[in-house]
Amino acid sequence: MSDRKIQLEKLLIKNKVKHAKIQLIDDLKNYYNIDISDKKFFDFLKTEEVYQKVYELIKTNDIKSFKIPYSEEILYSKIEFIFEYYKSYEQETVLFYPPTAGLYSRNCDQLILNYPLALVLSLLESKNIIMKFLLDMQDDLIIVSENYKFGFVMSVDEYSDITIEYWGK
Repeated sequence: MSDRKIQLEKLLIKNKVKHAKIQLIDDLKNYYNIDISDKKFFDFLKTEEVYQKVYELIKTNDIKSFKIPYSEEILYSKIEFIFEYYKSYEQETVLFYPPTAGLYSRNCDQLILNYPLALVLSLLESKNIIMKFLLDMQDDLIIVSENYKFGFVMSVDEYSDITIEYWGK
């Protein structure tokens, strides 16, 4: 592949990421009144690596998990349980991958990237954001510490059952 073609592909990715960031900021503000405009985004070029590492981690025996039927009351109590479980890490920096499919379905011109964008936040900040859009979740939500010491993945399946897989303490 020529150097010029490689440069053009990198430029296209960079441009898509830039527009996806703007769109995510706007969508969270418009639909949930969540302002992330001053938040730092994780390097998109490293996102695939993080994603693969997280999904490798949840295939190990060191993962705890539970599956619950969709219920607003149960869902909130389980999220509270997870954040209470990680209470000692509240101020630690995490990579927060919001579940953006719900936003995508509202906006037909949504940019689709191979991997979602991640915000760099404290665990407590991510909790405050999650609680605002929890009931609209339609895709995986991932929170992982920068060193993979702790984190969780919350998924919704086609039957609206919710699975939370978590590790570390």
